[in-house]
Amino acid sequence: MSKHTKGPWGVGTKSNGVSPRHVQILNDNEFLANVYYTNSINETNANATLIAAAPDLLEFAEEVRRTGDTRLASMAIAVIAKAKEKL
Repeated sequence: MSKHTKGPWGVGTKSNGVSPRHVQILNDNEFLANVYYTNSINETNANATLIAAAPDLLEFAEEVRRTGDTRLASMAIAVIAKAKEKL
């Protein structure tokens, strides 16, 4: 997998000529991705917030893996693999 853009990521809007029915994932006000409206603005914002947390969640999972707690480490390994799998 190619390296992801370093965090922190945030949710916001930045005018780039795209439909207004979306929120964006940004890094230092740099556009990374659009999250288009689903069933409601609240659901869309929740999805975008979860996506924006991805770099922090991956860092956390990698730290948990290093702790040696076998149950948590196996969960972290699965999350890391999912986050780094190629599409």
